[in-house]
This record gives sequence, C-alpha cells and structure tokens, in this order.
Amino acid sequence: MIKNIIIFIVCSYVFLNAVSLDTRNCISNYADNKSLKLLKQKIKENKNLGIRIYGDSHIAADFFPNTLRNLLFKTNALGFVYAIQPKYQQNSNLIYEFKNFEILSSKNLKKNINYPLGGVIANALKKNAYIILDTKLNPKKFNVGFIFKSPSSDDAFIIKDKNNKTYKLKSKKNKWSYKEIELDFPFKITALTKNAKLGGYIIYNKNKNNLFLDTLAINGAKSDLWKEWNLNISKEELKILKQDLIILAYGTNDALYGKFDKKTFKQDFKKLIQILKKINKNAVFMIISPPTIKESNSHFFTIRKSLYEIAKEEKTLIFDMHQFMKDNKGKDYWIKQKLSLKDVHLSVKGYEIMAKKMYQDLINTLKTIH
Repeated sequence: MIKNIIIFIVCSYVFLNAVSLDTRNCISNYADNKSLKLLKQKIKENKNLGIRIYGDSHIAADFFPNTLRNLLFKTNALGFVYAIQPKYQQNSNLIYEFKNFEILSSKNLKKNINYPLGGVIANALKKNAYIILDTKLNPKKFNVGFIFKSPSSDDAFIIKDKNNKTYKLKSKKNKWSYKEIELDFPFKITALTKNAKLGGYIIYNKNKNNLFLDTLAINGAKSDLWKEWNLNISKEELKILKQDLIILAYGTNDALYGKFDKKTFKQDFKKLIQILKKINKNAVFMIISPPTIKESNSHFFTIRKSLYEIAKEEKTLIFDMHQFMKDNKGKDYWIKQKLSLKDVHLSVKGYEIMAKKMYQDLINTLKTIH
C-alpha cells in the first residue's frame, strides 16, 4: 500500500514538473478593454459568471473544460448540455442512462434534419424510449429547459423527477419547442411516440446566482459546423443564458481534412463570432489555436496564422496551444512525457496542464486591465 502511494506521488510530481506554466504568456490580447474589465469584475465577484466553449474533440471529452471549471469557480449550474452525449464525449457533472434512443449529429451531415443549437439530437427509436439524467452537483433542484419536437401534435414526452412529479411536453407538429420545468434530479424522460426528438437541455438556477461553464463541442467538428444548425432556433436558444466569456476552439480538423480555402475559413469563423456578439454584447471572446500538428500535408501553420488575423479583426483574445508546447520543448517531448498522443490529441494530463496554463495566462492578462 505504502509503495503504491509513493509511486503515485512520484508520478504526479513528474507530470506536474514535465512542463513549466511560467513560460511567456500564450494569450495575445486584441480584445475590447470595456469587456475585459467586466469579465475581470465577474471573476473577482464569483457571481453570475457564464462561460461557453464551442469546439471539437479537444473540448468534447471535457478534460480541458472541467479543469478550467474547477479553477474558476465551484460550479452550481450546468448551462446547455446535449440530450445524450455522443460516443467518446462527456460532461463531467452529469450521469446519463438511456435506452432505444439514437444520436443524430450535424457532424454526420444527414440530409433533411433540422438541427438546433449544438447540432446533436436524441431521436426516440420507439415509444417508451427513455433517458435518465442525474447530476453530481448539489443541491439537485434546477430549472431544466427542454428543446424538443414531435412528428405529431400529440404529447411528445413525459417527465418524472426524483419526487415522482410528472410533466408532459407537447409541441406543434415537427416544430422545435422550448419548455422550462423545475425538477429535482435525477429525472426520467420517456418518449410517448416514435421519432420524438430532444435537442438538448438548458439547466440553471432561475433568479439565482449561476456559475457555469458549458460546451458545444463535437468530435471531428470543423469551424463551419454551425452552418448546419437552424440559425433562427439557435438564436432563440442563445438568448436564454448569456455568457461573459465565449471560447472558440476550432482549427484542427480544418487543418487536416478536406480542401482548405483561407478566405472562406475566415469568413465563416468571423460570421460565427458576429452572430454570437449580437446576443452577448458585453462578452469577451477568446480563440484557442490548436495544439501542434506534425503531419506534413496539413494546413496547420496557415490555420494558425488565419486565427491570429481573425483575433485582430474581431478584437478577441487568442490562446496559442502550439506556442505553449513549443516553449516546453515541443510535441516530441510532450509525447515522451505522456502529455500528448502521437496524433493531434493531448493526453488527459496534457489537457489538464493546458487548461491550467490558459487559466493562468487569462488571469495575468486581466491583471493588466485598468
């Protein structure tokens, strides 16, 4: 037993000292001072602070986001979450159980599917398909907003919470609807008809303090994935919970897959920022530039340069993962230290260290704002 504890301590020391967080600040600041002051104040007060990350697999596994959550505050709300998490994805504060639901993802680009915000749908394969959702947070009473629709105008779902209180969800035929209910977790949502669909939940404390960091991320996502979502519906969902910091973590899949056109890439990326800015007028925006990609046929360095250009043009922060890795002996060293996989991904510990660095650099950046 003692031997195992010693090994654990030694291994933890090696991981934490494999890289130095005290390298140069890897955040470049092109953001508006007014928004930065507001964010600085919100972090200081630790009250009603909302953060959202849009991204790909670097975010979807929730290692990076959850580390950032725990550094910033004691989470007391969940924000937007998917109805069911796609394979290899998770939310560290939620526990899912489901039967007879399939996952439809805008990443798969199935035709004639009307995707809401986030681009992930849970579709009931038969009547009585169910999802049970529980949270690791306490207390367990929240306002839960359901995004849903049904192939008919009959009741689509029935919900039963921990206290056996029941509620029904009814939508217009094939129209996305939204309904909020105060629920005690865990709750069970059961489909009352085949092909009833859930587009996600918005979980928060109504009229109370909310501290949350949520993610809209899909494995394999490119920066233009948002174009597959119904913009009108998405805008309505975006109005429900405002964010103070919005992070866009795209670029890896743009660099690796398909034809790359810099002009189109920048136009689409900037358009997403502009849409989000209209709804979150005082939010600080941050772009995360991808970790090092070594594949010789990738567009990695062109993407990286483009992201810096977007940050300057749209007045955002930009955090450079590649720069941090480079300042700490580079990709090969990270692989050797088991902080990075041989492909484009980091290890769990690598993502945790990267999140710590981003947090430290954000706080140091905000300290310079007066």
